[in-house]
Amino acid sequence: MAQQPIFGQPFSGGVGCPLVCEFVVETFFRGKRIDTFLGKHLRNYSSFRLQRMIKAGCVTVNDVPTETAYRVRPNEVIRIRLISPPDRVAVAESLPLEIVYEDPWLIAVNKPPGQIAHPGGDFAGKTLLNAVQFYLDQQTPLPGLIRPGIVHRIDRQTSGVMIVPKNHLPHRKLTQQFTRGEISKTYIAILRGCLPEDSGLIDFPIGVVPNYRCTLSCAKPIAVDARTAQTRFQVLERFRDYTLVKARPLTGRHHQIRIHFAEIGFPLLADEFYDLFGLIKDGTPLELSPDDPEPIIKEPTEPFYDPDLPLRRHALHAASIQLDHPIMEMPIAFEAPLPDDMQQTLSVLRNR
Repeated sequence: MAQQPIFGQPFSGGVGCPLVCEFVVETFFRGKRIDTFLGKHLRNYSSFRLQRMIKAGCVTVNDVPTETAYRVRPNEVIRIRLISPPDRVAVAESLPLEIVYEDPWLIAVNKPPGQIAHPGGDFAGKTLLNAVQFYLDQQTPLPGLIRPGIVHRIDRQTSGVMIVPKNHLPHRKLTQQFTRGEISKTYIAILRGCLPEDSGLIDFPIGVVPNYRCTLSCAKPIAVDARTAQTRFQVLERFRDYTLVKARPLTGRHHQIRIHFAEIGFPLLADEFYDLFGLIKDGTPLELSPDDPEPIIKEPTEPFYDPDLPLRRHALHAASIQLDHPIMEMPIAFEAPLPDDMQQTLSVLRNR
């Protein structure tokens, strides 16, 4: 089992004792430079700042001061006196945060619709990562001592469960699980139209829409770098003009569930981009094939949402995620309840 940091006295700007952290070297770090090793554990510290503390005699290996060029060995005990604060800290913001599970290695949260997973581009703050950083800062003696990581994403307007590792080891192992396709995710979606099949498999390769002003994907032959994409589904409930389904993506392509259901003629309720049979809603030409000179164009003749329903974003919720715990190595599952806007929409549909 991975060794957790042992926290000493809090950093106090030179008054009292600096914070001391202790780590035991994991096997896969064999032969790595000590600043690289520390950088993985203390991810909010730059290499420059860690090297300065090593040179200042603040780092020991088995109680012996070391140098920046030292290469670590498994089971060595590394201690560092943090005489300087972190210098790569994500902005911590006090935002609503619904935690569905927490242990020393990871947090599972229920992300609300409309929230970006992490800062980037035009979104420098108010993201899930900013909220988690603030939450973790309340648990440690030094702000920024723990840097949460993002190992998977869901769309901004998609709600639901996300896993956030607290340090490098669960981050590394979860990334490996996602890469190998060992993590199972289940989504709840409301589709336009009455899907006749009770269950099935949607199997269309997905690639990038070429020459488009933003990153959209499609399942058409013109898609660039198309890759295998499969989604299993099961109908949960049918309404007059809509269908409630459970969907399990077997692959992890961009906008996969939204594209797959649109491609078979049952797009998600209130999807702002993907329409019937994979058309793009804003009038952007989308050819059937490179040899077809006639583009398919869907002119925007109506709002992307149903004005008679409460939902104002695409009807998709990440309901659950199943995996092997990255440290305890046992099966574990996390669930997130449907958000209010989807529950209210379903209530309206059931009473029509």
